[in-house]
Amino acid sequence: MNLVKEFGAFQGKTYAATTRRVYLSAAKKALKIIGKTPDNCGSCEELRALLRENLGQKKFQKGLRLAPFLRFLDSKIPKKPQDIPDYGPIRAWVIDQIEKETRETRKALHFIRRDLAMLACLCEAPEQGSPRSWPKGALAIARKGGGCEVKLWAKPVDTRGLALALLYWHTWRERLDRPEQSRLHRKAWAYSDLLFPNSKGEVLGKQAIHDALSRLSVQSEGGVRLTPELIRQAFLQLKA
Repeated sequence: MNLVKEFGAFQGKTYAATTRRVYLSAAKKALKIIGKTPDNCGSCEELRALLRENLGQKKFQKGLRLAPFLRFLDSKIPKKPQDIPDYGPIRAWVIDQIEKETRETRKALHFIRRDLAMLACLCEAPEQGSPRSWPKGALAIARKGGGCEVKLWAKPVDTRGLALALLYWHTWRERLDRPEQSRLHRKAWAYSDLLFPNSKGEVLGKQAIHDALSRLSVQSEGGVRLTPELIRQAFLQLKA
């Protein structure tokens, strides 16, 4: 079993090509440092333990992007029922907060709508990676009867609060495609192929998703510090 080759397939991920190369290179460098090869690196449990041991001993160079490979190894290790955390309260709280903030800020600025929509994306399609780099076409609205249906990656969004946040953002994003609106806003936004572009029409920085989370009025649920990765894991549990 070649774990590095399997990791390098990045199944279900939408990383940019440069990001893929960085993550894959980090995994290969780490194996070389601990004296292993991709074809002979032992079981997932053994390799993970060895990597964490060397991390603790600071044998890896600073800045080596090893976290994605460690998460991949974690995902390959079967979990015992008692070891699987209960993410239910986290999921419920996040969805409630997104809906609350969406409804209470009816005249919100575009970046508030963007942040709430990014969080909704993280909940609805966690397997697709960070919403920061998603194409504009990942979000679509289909007319259905007297209303409309929100679709993310061609799948209907059934959770009302998440669908509402995405609907508001889609409306703003469509508005930018109109010539008169592109003159009012930065043209780079209007002509970007990204769902959540920055002011230059490019991919948002990594801090953007953390800043989006800070828009929710409370930062923790049940004493647990909420992070984008924790939210992603909570909703990935539903996909398993």
